[in-house]
Amino acid sequence: MTEKPEIKVAILDLYDGIANEGMRGFQDILKRYRAEHNLNLSYQIFDVRRKCEMPGTGFDIYISSGGPGNPLETEGTEWEKKYFNLVDKLEDYNLSNNSNKKMFSLCATRFS
Repeated sequence: MTEKPEIKVAILDLYDGIANEGMRGFQDILKRYRAEHNLNLSYQIFDVRRKCEMPGTGFDIYISSGGPGNPLETEGTEWEKKYFNLVDKLEDYNLSNNSNKKMFSLCATRFS
């Protein structure tokens, strides 16, 4: 029997500490998908805005949550610089000749 390859998912929480259904939904979907397809799938949550936590490039899939507020108000902040640095690194990685591409998804959220 062959061991299944690990699929590592990074969830980038941009909600700035605000409880929300989106983050719970990401986790529920990943758990359900892992069980239904019998995958070796793990995920880790990074508190991007509040703690300035950022994943490295060792993940296979990146899901960015979107978040509250006006994006122009956080322009130039430390977390924003690190966030776009990660996006640039992932783009460079995917443009290289590496056959294992990284997936990145931004799930935009709108608050009224």
